[in-house]
Amino acid sequence: MVESYDNSQLADIARDYYLSKLPITQISQKYNLSRYLIAKALEEAEASGVVHISIKSSVKRNNQLETNLRNLFGLKEAFVLKDRDTTSHDNEQIVDFAAHQIQNYSKAANEIGLTWGTTVLDTIVHFDEIKRPDLSFVQLAGMSLRTDTPHANYSLIQRAAEKFEAKSYVLPIPLYILNQTAHDLMEKEPAIEELHKKYQHLDLVFTGVGTLASMESNRVWGKLQDQIFSGVDQNKVAGMIFGRAYDINGQIFESVEAKLSGIKREDLLNTPIRFAIVKNKFKTHSLLGALRTHLITHLVINEAIANKLLQEAEKFN
Repeated sequence: MVESYDNSQLADIARDYYLSKLPITQISQKYNLSRYLIAKALEEAEASGVVHISIKSSVKRNNQLETNLRNLFGLKEAFVLKDRDTTSHDNEQIVDFAAHQIQNYSKAANEIGLTWGTTVLDTIVHFDEIKRPDLSFVQLAGMSLRTDTPHANYSLIQRAAEKFEAKSYVLPIPLYILNQTAHDLMEKEPAIEELHKKYQHLDLVFTGVGTLASMESNRVWGKLQDQIFSGVDQNKVAGMIFGRAYDINGQIFESVEAKLSGIKREDLLNTPIRFAIVKNKFKTHSLLGALRTHLITHLVINEAIANKLLQEAEKFN
């Protein structure tokens, strides 16, 4: 039994695991013990003081900027990370921090919704692998139809679910359906209704923030952009979030929203935790409008973006 091991034996096992970085399967073979007993030995080594684990966080935050953003936009949480030496380090730090925050919140969640895009993909990549068969990942909006990238909707849902050994629910219809009759009938299909029931019980959602340029570059929606935005002055579109277009004051263009396939706005607003992750300063204008929609409750950015965001907020007050 583990309890009968002396400190030297516990130290040997701990040294192999923590310092030599041997996998538990290899340590199990080395000591002719089951993986369960090796895991218990590691727990005992920590509990008895043979092993002392010290974690030094390299992530530093700007508390004053966080307070300013929470107060200005009514956020539940604002995470403003101190700038690093390079843009690549900044980007890596933001998505890694966001992934760990979302994973912490996911411990109390059963239903998690997500969108698509590079930022969402990068966040998923930084998730730790854990086993949560009771957890479901749900696609919040229809297919972007961007099949030439690794961050297509269905791929991201599946990749997120694989990280948690969880279930995934895909919404297998286009992001926008221009024929209103077809749009309304599609939502009544049993397979789609199942997703809408999921939307009513989400615990957490996470997304990036988009620009109109991302739609223009899409081979399908770029051709249909004028139809999607019929009656809308596209010069007034500040950005896109959850498939919805909005202006700098956070007013959502309802004529575009009516063509959207996916979660209803009221279901989004009823979701208690709504993370947005932004790692590029060029999206600050889009982020300002997105924050004013009140669709975001939790925000992860860095100091450079936060300072530019406050400047934009003053400019477009």
